[in-house]
Amino acid sequence: MKRLWLLIPMLAGCAGDATAPPTPGTLTIRLATPNQNDGAVVVVVSGGPVNTVHAAGAFEVARQTDGAGTHVLVVGDLTEGPLVTIDIPDRSRANAYLATLEQVADRTTFALLDPASYHLTIAPLP
Repeated sequence: MKRLWLLIPMLAGCAGDATAPPTPGTLTIRLATPNQNDGAVVVVVSGGPVNTVHAAGAFEVARQTDGAGTHVLVVGDLTEGPLVTIDIPDRSRANAYLATLEQVADRTTFALLDPASYHLTIAPLP
């Protein structure tokens, strides 16, 4: 009987150490563009791991991850609004993520455009 009483406090102490696992979340990357003929962009997502990338419209999407972050290529008839959604492993860390526009190309001529005149926002899906 003594052994049982010794075991109960040990088990009670272990129950308090459990932490809830992180909850996955989804972020939307939106494009603000001054042009009407954008055909491709390269966006770098940094601040944490990205599980998956989904096109937000009828776009083609490819991704590659390296030490700088997740590079996302989006190709299509790009317009102002949502570009992609990204699934992240822990939505409590959503504020750590940053989307940077690296390159923009014209849809007709394929000429590179100045990314400084564009703006990206990244926010949790409502």
